[in-house]
Amino acid sequence: MKEQAIKIALLAPQDGEAVAAAEGLEKRKGLRITKRAEHLAKVNGNGVALAKSHDIIVFHAGSVDDADLKAISGMKAEGKSAKLVAIASETMKVSDLFRLRNAGVTEVIPDSITPDDLYEQLLSYAKSLSAEARSGEAAQTHPHLRRGRIIAVTQSLGGIGSTTVAANLADQLQERSSRFSRTEANKVVLVDLDIQFGTIAAALDLEANELLFDLAMNGDVPDAFVIEEAVHRMDSGLAVLAAPDQFAPLDALKPEQLKALIANLRLRFDYIVVDLPRALVDWLSPLVQETDLMLMVTDTSVPSIRQAHRLIRFYTEEKNDLEVQIVVNREAKPLFKRRHHKAAEKALERSLMHWLPEDPRAAGKAIDHGAPVSKVARRSALNKSISRLGRSARKTLEETKKQPKVVKE
Repeated sequence: MKEQAIKIALLAPQDGEAVAAAEGLEKRKGLRITKRAEHLAKVNGNGVALAKSHDIIVFHAGSVDDADLKAISGMKAEGKSAKLVAIASETMKVSDLFRLRNAGVTEVIPDSITPDDLYEQLLSYAKSLSAEARSGEAAQTHPHLRRGRIIAVTQSLGGIGSTTVAANLADQLQERSSRFSRTEANKVVLVDLDIQFGTIAAALDLEANELLFDLAMNGDVPDAFVIEEAVHRMDSGLAVLAAPDQFAPLDALKPEQLKALIANLRLRFDYIVVDLPRALVDWLSPLVQETDLMLMVTDTSVPSIRQAHRLIRFYTEEKNDLEVQIVVNREAKPLFKRRHHKAAEKALERSLMHWLPEDPRAAGKAIDHGAPVSKVARRSALNKSISRLGRSARKTLEETKKQPKVVKE
């Protein structure tokens, strides 16, 4: 059976704001393009008709105004099932991104996208035969366009080694093709949210980053430009947002600031690995709600297991369907679990799923060089275990097939 062409309405005004990536779409196979040389807000009563007669409406989103939002809301309220795709500058304010989302826009794509990538993105919608499938499959088809998955790393007690786990997990998630490759398959950012005692900068031999301190002090909501400027990119390709070296009140950050931070990072990275602070604060709630996988780093001592149980209960009450996996640090996986291992699993109501062996030589060498274990002790038992942890985390997120939620105001 011949596959039906996907119907696209392209709003490309002739005033210098035409979308470069959309040029030549009408010549591409599998697409049926209707071009209209006007702004979204100018379609007036024709907007509902466009939504009913097309699969996708692609439009340029410059400065978002009330007229645009009204047009979007009208099409979503009465239209059949058209997906609204906004092509916007990467420097778009987070507040405008939220307004587009809340009005009904289902995809926001950066205007730096290439014509080939835009074509593939649009074609991916055509593979879905139902409206429900069309609304969710595109992000899975192209990893470089999907919104990133959040892996939160926490610890049962201080000194357990969650920062080491977070930093090396982020390194492994890049999936470089070889040891000396500078090209990573996945774009990964490592975020240190311990704004008082974060040590990721020291672990990776980086300068402290003052972004979180500035946000805590001035109350500003960060936009895409501010975050892009603050993120440090290592030679390996790993992006890092380190904690500040100045002390800020632990409760000084606001939930809306973290929402904006997460929203921007998800637009730019495939994986966001977050090293959580030891304290439980209100501004963590938006992050927990958006977390796709939480790793609880612990040992198997009674105090650690009890505290891990308390924290897991707290986080799962915050988000009922939160996936929490246990990482036993500094202990090799036993051939047979001993009595206290089984008791720990019973108390946690979870298996002791991941084991990272005690390997002071590899860990010490990594700290001395300010580098991930994969760079300085590639053949070590610790690096091999962390590599398995990375593969398992990716598999877990792939198997769940959960679309990351859009952060809302």
